[in-house]
Amino acid sequence: MTSETAGRYPWDGGRDPAVDLVRGVAVICMVIAHVRVWAPFDSGVAEFVLLVVNNVASPLFALVMGVSAGIVLTRRERRVAGGVFVVRDLVRGLLLVGIGLALQALHTFVAIVLMSLGATLMVAAPLALLPVPAVGAIAAAVFAAGPWVNAAARSALDPARVHSDALVDQVLQWLVLSTHYRVVSLLPFVLAGVVLARVRLTRQAAATTLGVGLLAGVGVVLLRLAGHGLGVSEVRSGDLPDALLDVALAATAFGVIVLLARWVPMRPVVTALAPVRATGALALTAYVLHVCLIAVVMRAVDWPAAQEGWALYGGGILLATVGVCWLWWRLLGKGPVERLMALVTDRIG
Repeated sequence: MTSETAGRYPWDGGRDPAVDLVRGVAVICMVIAHVRVWAPFDSGVAEFVLLVVNNVASPLFALVMGVSAGIVLTRRERRVAGGVFVVRDLVRGLLLVGIGLALQALHTFVAIVLMSLGATLMVAAPLALLPVPAVGAIAAAVFAAGPWVNAAARSALDPARVHSDALVDQVLQWLVLSTHYRVVSLLPFVLAGVVLARVRLTRQAAATTLGVGLLAGVGVVLLRLAGHGLGVSEVRSGDLPDALLDVALAATAFGVIVLLARWVPMRPVVTALAPVRATGALALTAYVLHVCLIAVVMRAVDWPAAQEGWALYGGGILLATVGVCWLWWRLLGKGPVERLMALVTDRIG
């Protein structure tokens, strides 16, 4: 009898390798998306691949962050629910914002996602406690309204606020104004992840997610044929073509990875991908580490030299991030930043 037929959750009794694998892929895509700035590619297959990696990173991470919240709500051991769950996630969100601001102070070229993710987590926490159909409906409604909310905010507010350092403007950037990451765009993915976890992330759920991704991909193609999308019109982060592309890439990647990870013949492959799973288990540590490494390279190497040696510097940062996470996970378990988060939030409730 499988865990699905027995009504058990895949994370009962321990970590779910499929979730860690998805999270690890998302983090690795984020690292590649950042170090690609040094790469000289501006056309061809390599640029297309880098573009796909860049676009899948943040929505896939938001989706798996929602799954993680759902796991906390449903796991058999150390389950957290109700008001304690909400308060813990509010504190976690604030900690993510604080860590993000600290990384932003390093003045790298990286657009730090942690502030928007933290704010999204704080908004999503109370919604995650609603019945599953309600969470799914809210996710769909926010996704449908998101492009128009983003456009309305940009039209109504002074464009200078998009890059302002004033605190109130930064909050507006995290919510709706950022040219990279916004709560209104990330929230549907986080809520969808909560739904997937609460329905036990079965093979059927993963297959449905894959189907949604493929359907969104058809929508992206149809929009492009109608003259809207990459290569045929201006695409702004958060508008309809961009939002559909995020769904197409993130949902397809999530569905494929989970289905393969749940497929018995693929177990040796999942085992061999331990460094990727370790990076997923230490996702926040990996994020902080790679931004710090980028900051070091930016201060030690001038820009032309970094571009000339893009494979060395970009590849080195990627390998160092994955390698350190793998060794730490094998030798010490939970990552240092994750331990710090737990030290604060586990005391609540």
